[in-house]
Amino acid sequence: MDITPSLDSSMPGYFIDRKSTGVIDRLYAKALVVDQDGSTVAFVVLDTILVPREVVESIRERVGWQTGIPPKRVMVSATHTHTGPPVSTTTFLKADEVYLQWLATRAADAVTLAYRSRRAARIGFGAGHEADIAFHRRFFMKDGTLLTNPGLHNPDIDRPAGPIDPQVGVVRIDDAEGRPMGVVTNYAVHTDTVGGTEYCADFPGELSAVLKKTLGEQVVSLFMMGASGNINHWDVTGEWFEDYAHHYLKMGRILAGEVLKTREKIRTSDEAKVGERSSFVTLSYRQPTQEQIDTARANLTLLPEGHVESEFARELLEAVRLGEGTTEAEIQTIAMGDLAIVGLPAEMFVEFGLQIKGDSPYGLTLINELCNGIVGTYVCTGESYRLGGYEPRITASNRLQEETGDLFVERALQHLGEMKADNGRYDAGR
Repeated sequence: MDITPSLDSSMPGYFIDRKSTGVIDRLYAKALVVDQDGSTVAFVVLDTILVPREVVESIRERVGWQTGIPPKRVMVSATHTHTGPPVSTTTFLKADEVYLQWLATRAADAVTLAYRSRRAARIGFGAGHEADIAFHRRFFMKDGTLLTNPGLHNPDIDRPAGPIDPQVGVVRIDDAEGRPMGVVTNYAVHTDTVGGTEYCADFPGELSAVLKKTLGEQVVSLFMMGASGNINHWDVTGEWFEDYAHHYLKMGRILAGEVLKTREKIRTSDEAKVGERSSFVTLSYRQPTQEQIDTARANLTLLPEGHVESEFARELLEAVRLGEGTTEAEIQTIAMGDLAIVGLPAEMFVEFGLQIKGDSPYGLTLINELCNGIVGTYVCTGESYRLGGYEPRITASNRLQEETGDLFVERALQHLGEMKADNGRYDAGR
């Protein structure tokens, strides 16, 4: 379902209110419904930077009365494109409430259409490997400090501050005769390779275009963002910047090549026992120190309007105004056979995704971040809060307690263990 908004709408993703001026490619809501013996789950992926919780609830409610699928069995996520529609509110831009209502209707209708067009199918999964288009974006510098995105060819860079996740998760869906119906791709790298003021689905859009050209226009390509809070497309060595204007095309095509190769190796089955678990984790908000507050007030006075530190200052002071409190974060896990998908409501540091995958009892586990709403922007490792850099900085939307990542991992693994115990080992489609 096309969800491209009108021109002159705000485009979230940076510390300015950009207004859209054109369309590179259309934005979509894409849905997958899996029904095994009356046990049904649904996935809907939106070409947006995030999905507000109220939109998730609206989508689930509409899906429920149109299809009967329980709300807890609908997983809603965003591709995190930074050239998308006005879904985010900050101190310098506002979400378009009329658009959000329309978006929820379109997304729910995508699920309903998928549900009403169900037919006999075969499903399988596998994992490829692509280590050349994702880069850890936090770096230790030679003077011992840490910087996020320290700049191209910076001679003071010492080493990356962490790993990447090169796994390319692939779910293959064919009809009963073996004809391609859909492909789900899971990969961990920020979708922020385009910039500018024209709508674009970023590299997942090009991935979809290549898959359709190869497998047929009827194929639906869903992209689920892996744990990529500290993973970028930036190669600070400069080797990947010779044709930056078309970088998203290059990334989408490289990823498509790995997806197609992996897909052809996957064995499918007409059985995939479906399981689901979801629960809420209560989280507290961090508070800035008095020194941080004083610095923010000084920056607002001394720095020119539009300076990035002025915007950070406004965000920090808004966090002060909002004050202490708690929020509820939904952790959702869905299993299909020996495949599990973990939905987490924030931009997760890659270390957490790797930990869940490594400790999961399932044959393949995919991390789907920015899922079912967003309770905070970045979820960083404990060490990262002490080292600093961009991601741990307090803003109105980025102030979750430091233990958040560990709590998410613990709850996700608990759900995975419970589902596995209920369903028993199931190896079809590996």
